[in-house]
Amino acid sequence: MLVGDATHSDIARCSRYAPDICRDRYLVWLSKYNYVPLILLAALLLVVGGLPFFLWGIFFRATIGLHATWMVNSLTHFWGTRRFATRDDSRNNWFVALLSFGEGWHNNHHAFPTSARHGLAWYELDVSWIGIRLLQMLGLARHVRSVGIETRFNRAEEDSLTN
Repeated sequence: MLVGDATHSDIARCSRYAPDICRDRYLVWLSKYNYVPLILLAALLLVVGGLPFFLWGIFFRATIGLHATWMVNSLTHFWGTRRFATRDDSRNNWFVALLSFGEGWHNNHHAFPTSARHGLAWYELDVSWIGIRLLQMLGLARHVRSVGIETRFNRAEEDSLTN
């Protein structure tokens, strides 16, 4: 949801940023009736597994997911390491990256905002990037931007020389 309120997106305004998505009838329907899949999933979980499945599949999942998302834009601007000299306080935080599937490599993201890959070093686990690569291999994702090895190391070297 790029624009709009908490209940749905304004498709006309959203089409400026993602016209291909706004032409997809299913995604437009999902944006308008976003509560329907949640209600169906909640009913299914309640029937199949009772209250524990319902609580873990709906409430706890959403709570944990939202907290991990909020940590990306709060904790990673206070704690962690800075590989690149960006114009903000963004930092790479391994704990947030672990909870958010790689989004905690926030300094990397601010240095290369159009890259789909945030974990740039071999030890920076980026589960989101693994998922995107899998979608690419299946032909479901195309035109994915990623920082090349030369680009990221040249940029890190330049940043270390200026500091």
